[in-house]
Parts: sequence; C-alpha cells; structure tokens
Amino acid sequence: MRNLWKILLSLALIISLPFCFISCIGIEASTKIDSKGAGTFSVEYQIAKDFVDFGSEESTPSLPFALSREDIERGLQDTEGISLKSYSKTKNANNMIISFTLDFDSPENLVKYLDPTNSFARFNKENGIYSLKFSFGDEIPPLDPDMKKYISEQFASYRFSLTIETAKSPPEVFIQDGSFISKTTSGKKTILECAMTDLLTVSTSPQIDIFWR
Repeated sequence: MRNLWKILLSLALIISLPFCFISCIGIEASTKIDSKGAGTFSVEYQIAKDFVDFGSEESTPSLPFALSREDIERGLQDTEGISLKSYSKTKNANNMIISFTLDFDSPENLVKYLDPTNSFARFNKENGIYSLKFSFGDEIPPLDPDMKKYISEQFASYRFSLTIETAKSPPEVFIQDGSFISKTTSGKKTILECAMTDLLTVSTSPQIDIFWR
C-alpha cells in the first residue's frame, strides 16, 4: 500500500509504472486539509475488469496496488497519524471501482505514507506557508508513433484528477512540463485534471508545486 503514491501521482508513479497497467485505470484523488493541518485523503480508481481478472488468475497475483480493505489496513500497520476511514468496492460493465478515504493528522505524515522514500514528493512548512512538491515519475522512454496512437485510441475514456482543498483559500499550484493538465479553482479548492493517455505519452514528466497557508 505504500506504493499508492506511485499509483496516484505517479501523486508520481503513474508514469513510472508500465503503460499496460496505467492505461487500464482512471484515478480520482482528493484531499481536504483543515487549519491545523489534519484532514482526509480520498481515492477512487477505476480498473479495467479484464486487467483485474488477468492479475487474479496468476498463480501469484501481482496487481501493483491493494484491492481489498484487508490489504489497505495491512499497509497502514506501521504508519503514524494515518487511519482508514472508509472503503468500498463495486463493479460496472467494464470496470472495478475501488474507493477509500484515509484520515491523517498532518500533511507531513500523509506524504511519508504515500512516498516513504522521498523519491517523488517533498513536504515543507516555513513561515506559516505549507508546500508540497511532487513529480510524475522519472525520465520517460520515448514511444513510437504507432504505440502513441494505440494508447490514445484504446484508453481515451480514463482520466486522472486531483483536488486539493485547504482551510483559508484555494492553494496555489504551479505546473512544469504539464501544459495538458488543466487547473481550475472552486471555493477553497484547486482541481487538476488530465487524460491518462496524456500522462502516458508525454516526453517529459510533469513537476507540480502546491502552496497554501
């Protein structure tokens, strides 16, 4: 479960995982942080049923994320300041839909849980300003035109979104090498969204800086 950061971000990991996996999922993540720094982190990912069935049929299932409540709870056993608030698993015609929410006591502990090696994310607090910097992965190998076209056509319906809500005002977000990522604000929220195919076919991994008070 500590590989969740790689699933969410690739929230950095998205690009760092094999395209055959990422192209089979859509990710919607949101976090709400109160004035003391505590809050909730919610995730919903839609996973193509064929991919789930393929992983389940292997002699040693190797899906790179937790599908069950038990797996998530097991991943939380050695963490500080993080607990599972809710969990659900449903299906529709094409996808398995996994949703869960974590309670956290500080952004620092949330980042430590999502990325314990500090490979993709950095959290800092200085002079009353919180900052979170993260990357969507390492250097990306180039794709040939036929592969880019295949990914775009086959997986156009899957999307990635991240919503950040803070106590006073919408956080400031700066995006480098990610012109395909849309940024909007609503109330105290900043919303980032893009097509999963865009994340898969970029030549340079996006870098995102988030600041709030």
